Amino acid sequence: MKQYDNAILEYELEDDEGKQKLVLAHFGNAVYSSQCLEETFSIMLWTDRIFKKKIKTKKEVNTIIESVENSKKTMGNFINEIKQSYNLPEPLEKELEIILERRNYLVHKFFKLEIDKMYSDYGRKEIIKYFCNFIDDSKDIDKRLYGYYKNYLDRLGVTEERIEELMIELEKQELEREKTAVNSKS
Repeated sequence: MKQYDNAILEYELEDDEGKQKLVLAHFGNAVYSSQCLEETFSIMLWTDRIFKKKIKTKKEVNTIIESVENSKKTMGNFINEIKQSYNLPEPLEKELEIILERRNYLVHKFFKLEIDKMYSDYGRKEIIKYFCNFIDDSKDIDKRLYGYYKNYLDRLGVTEERIEELMIELEKQELEREKTAVNSKS
């Protein structure tokens, strides 16, 4: 079941205020999806740089990662670099340009130009559909891009298992941080 099908089921159960909140929640999820895609772009860039420059030391690796992660480049700049660094098929390159246009509209203009839709059920459903389609498309592109840099990650020892271990470690750290914060307020 696609994002939209689930979203509309949830939407129909809410009162008017809850429906408006759900629209904004889906907006947040769409923006989050665009940030995940942007993170994929930066991973593609730093993995490519590490192996093309034949980096040997951990310090050099960290320097490259930090330079990409701390870059002030836009998503469009990242896409242009990826197109230069990877042999992407033309249809995928076009999809990246389209998702960039949609992301820019979402982040910079959506509510400015579509705010009137917030005043009707029909309009709010259209908004949710836009957000959900964007989320689905972002995830699809993200999944397809993974094949282009997976070999680099494997060579760096960044396996699915290692990522899962790191996620569990981060979750434990956050729960401990929360526990400490709650205890300090008591």
